[in-house]
Amino acid sequence: MHFFCPDFPPYTTVDSSGSHTGIGLDKMKSILDSVGVDYTIEINSNHGRALAELKTGRSDGFFMASQNDERDKYAVFSESVMTNRWVWIVLTSHQGEFSSHPKTGYTVASLLNTNTNRWLTKMGFNLAHPAESITSLIGMLDKQEVNAVLVAEEVYNHRFKNNPRYKVILQEEKEFGVYISKSFLNRHPQFMEKLNKAIRASQTKR
Repeated sequence: MHFFCPDFPPYTTVDSSGSHTGIGLDKMKSILDSVGVDYTIEINSNHGRALAELKTGRSDGFFMASQNDERDKYAVFSESVMTNRWVWIVLTSHQGEFSSHPKTGYTVASLLNTNTNRWLTKMGFNLAHPAESITSLIGMLDKQEVNAVLVAEEVYNHRFKNNPRYKVILQEEKEFGVYISKSFLNRHPQFMEKLNKAIRASQTKR
């Protein structure tokens, strides 16, 4: 079984020595080990590429992800592995101008091929081009190219936690899980049940 996961720190990423690391990776490895499945994990690119690899059959699944209609066409979403908080980041000095709704002259941004970016598009926000990393995304805010950015809180905290320059405002909490391709599940119809059972067992260990 092969997983192609996005480079999405601190959930799944590659450290300076080339080793796979991340809080999502650690959690999923223990879950997959308890299922007893042989698996390989590749970490690269972003959520769009992860879905593309799954669609073409080069991958059997990816994590960590929240649920959306496009992903649901090709894969089945697991039970919740962890909670992902979507937060707005604004400059502390400009927090009085913040709007969680689209308005004229108000520009926002998110990360490329993420559900946060998809949601902003769907809600009709005036969007700047999505960033490829959290550092470049916050850089857009620093340069005042955008008024606010929307990201997964842990992604922001990985680089900028407790930075007084920025104000963090909760938008909503989303469930984070793993997607398993429908073609894999056609070949292994019992797998999803086993996976979800292992996910539930991992929650009770905390």
